[in-house]
Amino acid sequence: MYRVVTPQTAAELDAYYQLRWELLRKPFNLPIGSERDEYDSVAIHRMMLAPDGTPIAVGRLFIGGDEAQIRFMALRPECRGQGLGTLMVDDLVQLAAAEKVKRLVMNAREEAVEFYRKCGFLEVGGGPVTFGRIPHRQMIRSLAPLQTIQYRPEWCQDLTTRWARGVPISEKMGMDISHYDGQTFHLKANLAANINVHGAMFAGSIYSQCVLAGWGLIWLQLREEGLLGEPVLAEGNITYHHPVDEAPEARAAREGMPAVLQPLKAGETARFSLKIRLYSGSKLAAEFLGQYVVEPVKRASH
Repeated sequence: MYRVVTPQTAAELDAYYQLRWELLRKPFNLPIGSERDEYDSVAIHRMMLAPDGTPIAVGRLFIGGDEAQIRFMALRPECRGQGLGTLMVDDLVQLAAAEKVKRLVMNAREEAVEFYRKCGFLEVGGGPVTFGRIPHRQMIRSLAPLQTIQYRPEWCQDLTTRWARGVPISEKMGMDISHYDGQTFHLKANLAANINVHGAMFAGSIYSQCVLAGWGLIWLQLREEGLLGEPVLAEGNITYHHPVDEAPEARAAREGMPAVLQPLKAGETARFSLKIRLYSGSKLAAEFLGQYVVEPVKRASH
């Protein structure tokens, strides 16, 4: 029987770090010791043992408030394809949930992205490039219902009020902020209020929902950075993959922000691209690429 345990004795910890080095650092000719970092002393370490007691997988969970990071996940190549990787991820997820963590984050190597998608993670943007040549993708998994995660509820309410006053169509479309965690923004719409004669969402409504999702994320990120600016859509391109016949939800991630907003500090215009994905239930229905411009707002002089 395969078991996941916490290494505790000196021998168990040695075996744990040895396997971590062998799977994650040795292939890149990195020395022993490179598999450790400064967070090891305050993280939760887990190791999977084969029925004969041989270590075959490792993983680490670092918890910081409502958020936890999975790192140093690895499984011996000869043990793959048996569901053991999923078992290891599930163990870390359960540990995080027991600590009342609301979301898990991780940086996955590009070849592992699909595996983590199947484990319930959502790809939200680019991650680091390690050793100068291995690109990663940032992924997030919510451990609480999305509608309960609203990191800045007062700001989200301000945004909704702003839309109601300045973009009246948002109310007619039934726009509702379903999720904001400081990094990702989800915007739902009422399908019944946007349905065409074919029983699916109007293409124009899909486009508008994507535009507003990008605009909303930018507006919230401006507030996070204490910046003044007015987001404007300069150009938008959308690809429709599937009819929207279930609950429509547009999702945007802050990839590239807040760095792309920094010109505003010098009174200059910020220009950047932002990708928004719109889902029909669980199906990816459309992808929108918006070219946004944020003009600096001059503070009134006295």
